[in-house]
Amino acid sequence: MSQKKLYFVSFEMKDTQFKASLAMETFVTTGVDQEVLLQSSANVYEKSIRSMCLIVDEIRAIRENRQLTPARKIWELGDEIFRLTKELAALSLQVDGLYSHLVRDLGVKRKWLEKVVIFRRYLPDKVLIPESLNWGQCEKGTRKAAERLLSGSRYKANERGRNH
Repeated sequence: MSQKKLYFVSFEMKDTQFKASLAMETFVTTGVDQEVLLQSSANVYEKSIRSMCLIVDEIRAIRENRQLTPARKIWELGDEIFRLTKELAALSLQVDGLYSHLVRDLGVKRKWLEKVVIFRRYLPDKVLIPESLNWGQCEKGTRKAAERLLSGSRYKANERGRNH
C-alpha cells in the first residue's frame, strides 16, 4: 500500500484572513487548479486555527482562575491539530513547519504544544481520560502518562480509590 505524496503548504495572515502559498513544483506535479487548492487549504487552516484558539482561550481562562486544567481539554486541542493535518492530507498537503505555524498563530510555547501532540498521539479517544484527571498529572512524562491511560492502569485505580 503506497501513501500519496504530500506537498508543503505555508500560511500567512493577510488582511484578517490566512493566505496559502505552495512551491511551484506542486502546481506542475499535481495538475490541479492552483487557486482552488490555495483557497481550500487556507479555509481548512483558518477554520482549524479558529477552533484551536477557542480551546487555548478556555485553557488560559482556567489557568487565570487558578484552576487545574482538565487533561481532556488538552486532548481536544491535540485532536484539532490531528484534524488539521488529516484535512490537509486529503488535499495532498502538509504544513511546512507545523509547530512554527501553530506557535505563531496560537501564541503558545513550542515545547508545550509538542506535549499536547504527544498526548493526543498516544490516546486515540478522549473517553480513555478520566474526567477528573488534570493536565498537571500528565504533563511531565507525557507519553508514559498517555500509555498508562491507554492500558487502563494507574489512573483508573486512582479513580476507584477516590470514589470509595
